[in-house]
Amino acid sequence: LEVIEGELHDHFVVDVFQTGSGTSTNMNANEVIANRAIQILGGEVGDRSVVHPNDDVNRGQSSNDVIPTALHVSAVVAVHHELVPVLRVLHQSLVNKAEEFDDVVKIARTHGMDAVPIRLGQEFSGYARQIELALQALQAAEARMCELAIGGTAVGTGLNAPEGFGAEVCRIISRRLNYPFIEAANHFEAQASRDAAVQMSAA
Repeated sequence: LEVIEGELHDHFVVDVFQTGSGTSTNMNANEVIANRAIQILGGEVGDRSVVHPNDDVNRGQSSNDVIPTALHVSAVVAVHHELVPVLRVLHQSLVNKAEEFDDVVKIARTHGMDAVPIRLGQEFSGYARQIELALQALQAAEARMCELAIGGTAVGTGLNAPEGFGAEVCRIISRRLNYPFIEAANHFEAQASRDAAVQMSAA
């Protein structure tokens, strides 16, 4: 709870810009959680006989499935709550302007030169359609981003994870955040590429 509420934020010292699968971030989290648990239990920070960062906190999981999962979940939530609502407002504003400016005639330009007449409303209808298509692209990308790598552990085989772990984590995250997160159809794909994130970024 202290981690979720940001009370231990200063202890997460690893830069988010790093190579690989985020192992440094994952291990930093394990160490912080383990040391805080040791303190709560009355032990000395760093005494791994009380709480071990790998055996007791990480519990056989891997940054190779956790970090891609965190990336997908955070991106879906941010896009859904921050970007999509703003784009909907922008789209409606452009639709309104297309109607408002429909009787304004101007000269369209092509190749940097005056070309043929166009209504300003027609131009704005094009802008509105661009935003509408962007929203559709985000929706398609979001569906792919709702597939989570969790449960694949180190290389996608699920080694060391309890049976049903990935599906159960997805169920809990879905219930808590109210999104349709599901376990990856293929963990090897989910951990080997960031294609879904690239699609979301492009959208």
